[in-house]
Amino acid sequence: MRWRWRCIYSLGQQRSTAWLSVVAVMVMTLLAQAGQPGMGPVPVIVGTAVELQVPTTVEVVGSVEPQLATTLSAEIAGLTERFDLREGDVVQQGKTIVAQLKATDLELALAEAEAELAKARAELTKLRRGLRQEEIEEKRAEAQEKKAWVEKYAKDVERAKALVARDMVSVSEFNQAEANYLAAKAQYERALRSLRVAELGFRQEEIVAAEAEVQRLQAKTKRLREDLQKTIIRAPVSGFITQRHIEVGQWVERGGKVVDIIDLASVLVSVPIHERDIRHVQVGDAATVTLDALPNRSFTGRVKHITPQADLASRTFPVKIEVANTRDGAIKAGMFARVTLRTGAAQPSVFVPKDAVVRRGSGAVVFVVQETHARMVAVKTGRTHEGFIEIIDGAVHAGDHVVVTGNELLRDQAVVAVQSPLRN
Repeated sequence: MRWRWRCIYSLGQQRSTAWLSVVAVMVMTLLAQAGQPGMGPVPVIVGTAVELQVPTTVEVVGSVEPQLATTLSAEIAGLTERFDLREGDVVQQGKTIVAQLKATDLELALAEAEAELAKARAELTKLRRGLRQEEIEEKRAEAQEKKAWVEKYAKDVERAKALVARDMVSVSEFNQAEANYLAAKAQYERALRSLRVAELGFRQEEIVAAEAEVQRLQAKTKRLREDLQKTIIRAPVSGFITQRHIEVGQWVERGGKVVDIIDLASVLVSVPIHERDIRHVQVGDAATVTLDALPNRSFTGRVKHITPQADLASRTFPVKIEVANTRDGAIKAGMFARVTLRTGAAQPSVFVPKDAVVRRGSGAVVFVVQETHARMVAVKTGRTHEGFIEIIDGAVHAGDHVVVTGNELLRDQAVVAVQSPLRN
């Protein structure tokens, strides 16, 4: 008995399905003939094609980069004596002491150089001024004294010479007297030259040499002072420390890395722009930036750098957009960013309601109502804007009435009846 009821139920289902299929075919046939001669007009709702000035936009994703990233290096070699800062600490340009090197050897060398300089300056002053009068008189008295000794030894020689002739003294005694005379004479001549120099002043080449010595020691002292200042390593820019390269007690060579610093007062959002879009992008173009790490917030920026060399693999050009950071520095380097670039000035273009575009096998079409008929126009579409879509190719003009409802199965030149006021 159950088997008979199952057969009757199955047979009923098959008949219902067949009946619905027949009805569907009949409806499709009627719709396909909509608007054809002999058939009534097809009821439609229309909208209006409008001319809008919508700026061109390019949407890309990228990453946040610091405005400036630098590695602070030591200007001189030395032993790290102090290094208190850690990663993440804030530094101020020219004020924050990042590290300090041991300066004992430089302090001693500077003190020695300053003493040498003082001595050289005194010598130069003496050469320029010449000897004082009392010093000249002292040299004159010394010359007179030497002269007196010369006269004495000259008489001794004459006396010894006479005595030798009479064999009263030996030849060696005569020779000794003569040697004393010659030595006294040489000392007298030196005293005379020294007196003459004192009276005339020092020679110009001696003054020039002394001046050169003073300049050399001045340069040496200046270099040592600068080296001493360089033992205190200050932040060259304001920003944040991101990595330490040395520790206390570690020797650092001249040019050796100390810390990495980034400046986030303003940031750069680096994005790749495809070669088909790069011609539209100009320095100064406005951009809207959103960050996944900071939801429900958006930031404005402008294109600052465009690299004219494309990546050969992706055919994209690196573009950097400058964005001002918040007061609390909420934007961090490395954050994922979504960017909408508004490229160039807005140009007028024709837009139609999105529902006016119908996709057919041959492409997109729009039905333009002319009196009581709907003319089918093949189109190419572009940008979308607030419920409208751009017509970049096709005979659709601003002010044309286009079908937005009832256009799914319309044919070219179908008779239509507008059922409601125009929809914008």
